[in-house]
Amino acid sequence: MDLERFVQERDSDWKRLDALLQRASRSLGSLGKDDLRDLGALYRQTASDLARVQAAAVGADLVEYLTGLVVRGHGAIYRREPARMGHVWAFLSRGFPRLVRQEWRPILLAVLLALIPGVWCYVLAGLDSEFLEAVTPPGLRERLDKGELWVYRINPIKPLASSAIMTNNIAVTFTFFALGMTFGLGTGWGLINNGIHFGTTAAVVGQTHVAREFWAFVAPHGALEIPAIFIGGGAGLILGAALLFPGDLRRRDALAERGRVAVLLVMGCVPILVIAGVIEAFFSPTPPSLMPVGIKFLAGASLFALLLVYLLGAGKTGAEKGN
Repeated sequence: MDLERFVQERDSDWKRLDALLQRASRSLGSLGKDDLRDLGALYRQTASDLARVQAAAVGADLVEYLTGLVVRGHGAIYRREPARMGHVWAFLSRGFPRLVRQEWRPILLAVLLALIPGVWCYVLAGLDSEFLEAVTPPGLRERLDKGELWVYRINPIKPLASSAIMTNNIAVTFTFFALGMTFGLGTGWGLINNGIHFGTTAAVVGQTHVAREFWAFVAPHGALEIPAIFIGGGAGLILGAALLFPGDLRRRDALAERGRVAVLLVMGCVPILVIAGVIEAFFSPTPPSLMPVGIKFLAGASLFALLLVYLLGAGKTGAEKGN
Protein backbone atom coordinates (compact mmCIF):
# COMPACT_ATOMS: atom_id res chain seq x y z
CA MET A 1 0.00 0.00 0.00
CA ASP A 2 1.37 3.40 -1.06
CA LEU A 3 0.43 5.20 2.15
CA GLU A 4 1.50 8.67 1.02
CA ARG A 5 -0.50 8.51 -2.20
CA PHE A 6 -3.51 7.05 -0.36
CA VAL A 7 -3.49 9.94 2.12
CA GLN A 8 -3.22 12.53 -0.67
CA GLU A 9 -6.21 11.03 -2.48
CA ARG A 10 -8.44 10.73 0.58
CA ASP A 11 -7.35 13.64 2.78
CA SER A 12 -9.88 16.15 1.38
CA ASP A 13 -12.78 13.77 2.12
CA TRP A 14 -11.58 13.18 5.65
CA LYS A 15 -11.34 16.91 6.27
CA ARG A 16 -14.81 17.38 4.81
CA LEU A 17 -16.16 14.68 7.16
CA ASP A 18 -14.41 16.33 10.12
CA ALA A 19 -16.00 19.69 9.27
CA LEU A 20 -19.47 18.15 8.96
CA LEU A 21 -19.07 16.36 12.28
CA GLN A 22 -18.12 19.60 14.00
CA ARG A 23 -21.29 21.23 12.65
CA ALA A 24 -23.39 18.20 13.63
CA SER A 25 -22.00 18.11 17.17
CA ARG A 26 -24.97 20.11 18.43
CA SER A 27 -27.69 18.60 16.26
CA LEU A 28 -28.11 16.87 12.91
CA GLY A 29 -30.82 19.44 12.29
CA SER A 30 -28.11 22.03 11.67
CA LEU A 31 -27.13 20.21 8.44
CA GLY A 32 -28.95 20.64 5.16
CA LYS A 33 -30.19 17.80 2.98
CA ASP A 34 -27.03 17.69 0.82
CA ASP A 35 -24.80 17.84 3.90
CA LEU A 36 -26.66 14.95 5.51
CA ARG A 37 -26.24 12.86 2.36
CA ASP A 38 -22.53 13.68 2.26
CA LEU A 39 -22.17 12.87 5.95
CA GLY A 40 -23.53 9.37 5.45
CA ALA A 41 -21.46 8.70 2.35
CA LEU A 42 -18.23 10.07 3.84
CA TYR A 43 -18.76 8.12 7.06
CA ARG A 44 -19.12 4.85 5.17
CA GLN A 45 -16.10 5.60 2.96
CA THR A 46 -13.95 6.58 5.93
CA ALA A 47 -14.92 3.36 7.74
CA SER A 48 -13.79 1.48 4.62
CA ASP A 49 -10.53 3.49 4.53
CA LEU A 50 -9.89 2.60 8.17
CA ALA A 51 -10.37 -1.09 7.41
CA ARG A 52 -7.86 -0.88 4.52
CA VAL A 53 -5.23 0.87 6.62
CA GLN A 54 -5.69 -1.63 9.47
CA ALA A 55 -5.40 -4.56 7.07
CA ALA A 56 -2.19 -3.15 5.59
CA ALA A 57 -0.74 -2.69 9.10
CA VAL A 58 0.77 0.68 8.25
CA GLY A 59 0.46 4.22 9.61
CA ALA A 60 -0.39 3.89 13.30
CA ASP A 61 -1.06 7.63 13.53
CA LEU A 62 -3.38 7.43 10.54
CA VAL A 63 -5.27 4.51 12.11
CA GLU A 64 -5.78 6.57 15.26
CA TYR A 65 -6.97 9.59 13.25
CA LEU A 66 -9.43 7.59 11.13
CA THR A 67 -10.70 5.68 14.17
CA GLY A 68 -11.56 9.01 15.80
CA LEU A 69 -13.45 10.14 12.70
CA VAL A 70 -15.39 6.88 12.45
CA VAL A 71 -16.32 6.90 16.14
CA ARG A 72 -17.50 10.50 15.94
CA GLY A 73 -19.40 9.75 12.73
CA HIS A 74 -21.17 6.77 14.28
CA GLY A 75 -22.13 8.83 17.32
CA ALA A 76 -23.49 11.67 15.18
CA ILE A 77 -25.48 9.48 12.80
CA TYR A 78 -26.91 6.89 15.19
CA ARG A 79 -27.45 8.94 18.34
CA ARG A 80 -30.97 9.67 19.46
CA GLU A 81 -31.92 13.28 19.04
CA PRO A 82 -33.23 14.82 22.30
CA ALA A 83 -36.95 15.47 22.51
CA ARG A 84 -37.83 18.99 21.41
CA MET A 85 -40.95 21.04 21.85
CA GLY A 86 -41.69 20.59 18.15
CA HIS A 87 -41.69 16.82 18.60
CA VAL A 88 -43.91 17.05 21.67
CA TRP A 89 -46.35 19.33 19.87
CA ALA A 90 -46.43 17.03 16.82
CA PHE A 91 -47.23 14.08 19.06
CA LEU A 92 -49.97 15.86 21.01
CA SER A 93 -51.57 17.51 17.99
CA ARG A 94 -51.42 14.52 15.61
CA GLY A 95 -49.75 11.39 16.95
CA PHE A 96 -51.74 10.94 20.17
CA PRO A 97 -55.24 11.25 18.66
CA ARG A 98 -54.19 8.88 15.85
CA LEU A 99 -53.02 6.40 18.46
CA VAL A 100 -56.31 6.65 20.37
CA ARG A 101 -58.23 5.89 17.16
CA GLN A 102 -55.88 3.03 16.34
CA GLU A 103 -56.25 1.46 19.80
CA TRP A 104 -59.99 2.01 20.22
CA ARG A 105 -60.69 -1.63 21.09
CA PRO A 106 -58.80 -1.82 24.43
CA ILE A 107 -60.04 1.67 25.30
CA LEU A 108 -63.65 0.62 24.64
CA LEU A 109 -63.08 -2.49 26.76
CA ALA A 110 -61.82 -0.24 29.58
CA VAL A 111 -65.00 1.85 29.31
CA LEU A 112 -67.20 -1.24 29.48
CA LEU A 113 -65.30 -2.70 32.44
CA ALA A 114 -66.17 0.43 34.42
CA LEU A 115 -69.56 1.27 32.93
CA ILE A 116 -71.30 -2.10 33.23
CA PRO A 117 -70.55 -2.63 36.97
CA GLY A 118 -71.35 1.04 37.60
CA VAL A 119 -74.78 0.80 35.98
CA TRP A 120 -75.44 -2.54 37.68
CA CYS A 121 -74.61 -1.11 41.12
CA TYR A 122 -76.69 1.99 40.44
CA VAL A 123 -79.73 -0.12 39.54
CA LEU A 124 -79.19 -2.57 42.41
CA ALA A 125 -78.82 0.27 44.90
CA GLY A 126 -82.11 1.70 43.71
CA LEU A 127 -83.87 -1.64 44.17
CA ASP A 128 -82.24 -2.81 47.40
CA SER A 129 -81.99 -0.32 50.25
CA GLU A 130 -79.89 -2.75 52.32
CA PHE A 131 -77.29 -2.94 49.54
CA LEU A 132 -77.22 0.85 49.29
CA GLU A 133 -76.80 1.15 53.05
CA ALA A 134 -73.93 -1.37 52.95
CA VAL A 135 -71.95 0.50 50.28
CA THR A 136 -72.57 4.03 51.59
CA PRO A 137 -69.80 5.48 53.80
CA PRO A 138 -70.99 6.03 57.40
CA GLY A 139 -72.68 9.38 57.91
CA LEU A 140 -72.63 10.35 54.23
CA ARG A 141 -76.35 9.95 53.66
CA GLU A 142 -77.21 12.00 56.73
CA ARG A 143 -74.99 14.86 55.56
CA LEU A 144 -76.41 14.70 52.05
CA ASP A 145 -79.98 14.73 53.36
CA LYS A 146 -79.07 18.01 55.05
CA GLY A 147 -77.73 19.37 51.75
CA GLU A 148 -74.10 19.19 52.87
CA LEU A 149 -72.32 18.35 49.62
CA TRP A 150 -68.65 17.50 50.22
CA VAL A 151 -67.52 18.77 46.81
CA TYR A 152 -67.68 22.37 48.02
CA ARG A 153 -65.10 21.70 50.73
CA ILE A 154 -62.11 21.43 48.38
CA ASN A 155 -58.98 23.18 49.69
CA PRO A 156 -59.63 26.93 49.39
CA ILE A 157 -55.98 27.47 48.40
CA LYS A 158 -56.70 26.74 44.75
CA PRO A 159 -53.14 26.22 43.45
CA LEU A 160 -52.49 23.62 46.15
CA ALA A 161 -55.83 21.94 45.48
CA SER A 162 -55.16 21.90 41.74
CA SER A 163 -51.70 20.39 42.22
CA ALA A 164 -53.06 17.69 44.54
CA ILE A 165 -55.88 16.82 42.15
CA MET A 166 -53.55 16.62 39.14
CA THR A 167 -51.13 14.41 41.06
CA ASN A 168 -53.91 12.09 42.20
CA ASN A 169 -55.53 11.74 38.78
CA ILE A 170 -52.22 11.16 37.02
CA ALA A 171 -51.29 8.60 39.68
CA VAL A 172 -54.61 6.75 39.16
CA THR A 173 -54.14 6.70 35.39
CA PHE A 174 -50.53 5.50 35.61
CA THR A 175 -51.57 2.87 38.18
CA PHE A 176 -54.18 1.45 35.80
CA PHE A 177 -51.48 1.39 33.12
CA ALA A 178 -48.83 -0.26 35.32
CA LEU A 179 -51.27 -2.91 36.60
CA GLY A 180 -51.41 -4.20 33.05
CA MET A 181 -48.24 -6.12 33.98
CA THR A 182 -50.45 -8.43 36.07
CA PHE A 183 -51.69 -9.88 32.76
CA GLY A 184 -54.35 -7.17 32.76
CA LEU A 185 -56.07 -8.46 35.90
CA GLY A 186 -55.06 -5.50 38.07
CA THR A 187 -56.17 -3.00 35.44
CA GLY A 188 -59.49 -4.78 35.00
CA TRP A 189 -60.17 -4.89 38.73
CA GLY A 190 -59.25 -1.23 39.12
CA LEU A 191 -61.68 -0.22 36.38
CA ILE A 192 -64.44 -2.42 37.79
CA ASN A 193 -63.89 -1.07 41.30
CA ASN A 194 -63.95 2.50 39.99
CA GLY A 195 -67.22 1.80 38.21
CA ILE A 196 -68.77 0.28 41.36
CA HIS A 197 -67.73 3.29 43.45
CA PHE A 198 -69.08 5.77 40.92
CA GLY A 199 -72.35 3.86 40.45
CA THR A 200 -73.07 3.62 44.17
CA THR A 201 -72.16 7.27 44.72
CA ALA A 202 -74.54 8.23 41.92
CA ALA A 203 -77.26 6.18 43.61
CA VAL A 204 -76.71 7.85 46.98
CA VAL A 205 -76.81 11.41 45.62
CA GLY A 206 -79.75 10.43 43.43
CA GLN A 207 -81.85 9.70 46.51
CA THR A 208 -80.99 12.96 48.26
CA HIS A 209 -81.55 16.62 47.54
CA VAL A 210 -78.09 17.33 46.07
CA ALA A 211 -77.99 15.22 42.90
CA ARG A 212 -78.20 18.22 40.58
CA GLU A 213 -75.39 20.06 42.34
CA PHE A 214 -73.25 16.90 42.46
CA TRP A 215 -73.48 16.28 38.70
CA ALA A 216 -72.91 19.97 38.04
CA PHE A 217 -69.65 19.61 39.97
CA VAL A 218 -68.60 16.47 38.07
CA ALA A 219 -69.50 17.65 34.57
CA PRO A 220 -66.82 20.31 33.84
CA HIS A 221 -63.70 18.38 34.85
CA GLY A 222 -65.18 14.90 34.42
CA ALA A 223 -65.66 15.58 30.71
CA LEU A 224 -61.84 15.41 30.39
CA GLU A 225 -60.75 13.42 33.44
CA ILE A 226 -62.93 10.33 32.97
CA PRO A 227 -62.04 9.72 29.28
CA ALA A 228 -58.34 10.17 30.10
CA ILE A 229 -58.56 7.57 32.87
CA PHE A 230 -60.27 5.18 30.44
CA ILE A 231 -57.46 5.72 27.92
CA GLY A 232 -54.95 4.95 30.68
CA GLY A 233 -56.94 1.80 31.47
CA GLY A 234 -56.86 0.86 27.80
CA ALA A 235 -53.07 1.24 27.86
CA GLY A 236 -52.90 -1.18 30.80
CA LEU A 237 -55.08 -3.68 28.92
CA ILE A 238 -52.68 -3.44 25.97
CA LEU A 239 -49.86 -4.59 28.25
CA GLY A 240 -52.02 -7.41 29.58
CA ALA A 241 -52.95 -8.55 26.08
CA ALA A 242 -49.30 -8.58 25.02
CA LEU A 243 -48.50 -10.90 27.92
CA LEU A 244 -51.53 -13.14 27.41
CA PHE A 245 -51.52 -13.27 23.62
CA PRO A 246 -47.96 -12.72 22.33
CA GLY A 247 -48.72 -14.44 19.03
CA ASP A 248 -45.63 -15.51 17.09
CA LEU A 249 -43.37 -13.33 19.23
CA ARG A 250 -41.69 -14.19 22.48
CA ARG A 251 -43.64 -12.76 25.38
CA ARG A 252 -40.96 -10.18 26.22
CA ASP A 253 -40.73 -9.08 22.57
CA ALA A 254 -44.49 -8.69 22.32
CA LEU A 255 -44.44 -6.70 25.56
CA ALA A 256 -41.67 -4.43 24.26
CA GLU A 257 -43.48 -3.82 20.98
CA ARG A 258 -46.93 -3.17 22.42
CA GLY A 259 -45.49 -1.50 25.50
CA ARG A 260 -44.22 1.41 23.41
CA VAL A 261 -47.75 2.03 22.17
CA ALA A 262 -49.17 1.80 25.70
CA VAL A 263 -46.59 4.23 27.10
CA LEU A 264 -47.38 6.79 24.39
CA LEU A 265 -51.09 6.46 25.13
CA VAL A 266 -50.71 7.08 28.84
CA MET A 267 -48.25 9.95 28.32
CA GLY A 268 -50.72 11.64 26.01
CA CYS A 269 -53.26 11.64 28.85
CA VAL A 270 -51.09 13.82 31.09
CA PRO A 271 -51.92 17.24 29.51
CA ILE A 272 -55.62 16.35 29.55
CA LEU A 273 -55.45 15.48 33.24
CA VAL A 274 -53.53 18.67 34.02
CA ILE A 275 -56.29 20.75 32.41
CA ALA A 276 -58.94 18.71 34.24
CA GLY A 277 -57.13 19.30 37.55
CA VAL A 278 -57.16 23.06 37.04
CA ILE A 279 -60.87 23.00 36.22
CA GLU A 280 -61.67 20.78 39.21
CA ALA A 281 -59.90 23.11 41.63
CA PHE A 282 -60.87 26.52 40.27
CA PHE A 283 -64.19 26.05 38.44
CA SER A 284 -66.09 22.88 39.40
CA PRO A 285 -66.50 23.59 43.17
CA THR A 286 -67.94 27.07 42.67
CA PRO A 287 -71.21 27.01 44.66
CA PRO A 288 -74.58 27.61 42.93
CA SER A 289 -74.88 30.94 44.73
CA LEU A 290 -71.96 32.22 42.63
CA MET A 291 -72.47 30.23 39.41
CA PRO A 292 -75.68 28.67 38.06
CA VAL A 293 -75.42 24.90 37.66
CA GLY A 294 -76.59 25.26 34.07
CA ILE A 295 -73.33 26.99 33.16
CA LYS A 296 -71.38 24.08 34.60
CA PHE A 297 -73.36 21.55 32.57
CA LEU A 298 -72.83 23.67 29.46
CA ALA A 299 -69.10 23.85 30.18
CA GLY A 300 -68.91 20.09 30.63
CA ALA A 301 -70.78 19.40 27.40
CA SER A 302 -68.59 21.85 25.49
CA LEU A 303 -65.35 20.40 26.86
CA PHE A 304 -66.45 16.86 26.05
CA ALA A 305 -67.41 17.89 22.52
CA LEU A 306 -64.01 19.54 22.04
CA LEU A 307 -62.27 16.42 23.35
CA LEU A 308 -64.18 14.24 20.89
CA VAL A 309 -63.33 16.55 17.99
CA TYR A 310 -59.67 16.38 19.00
CA LEU A 311 -59.48 12.62 19.52
CA LEU A 312 -61.61 11.64 16.51
CA GLY A 313 -60.48 14.25 14.02
CA ALA A 314 -56.99 15.61 14.74
CA GLY A 315 -54.07 14.34 12.66
CA LYS A 316 -56.16 12.26 10.26
CA THR A 317 -54.13 10.49 7.61
CA GLY A 318 -55.10 10.26 3.97
CA ALA A 319 -56.32 6.69 4.47
CA GLU A 320 -58.55 7.75 7.38
CA LYS A 321 -60.01 10.62 5.38
CA GLY A 322 -60.69 8.27 2.50
CA ASN A 323 -62.67 5.99 4.77
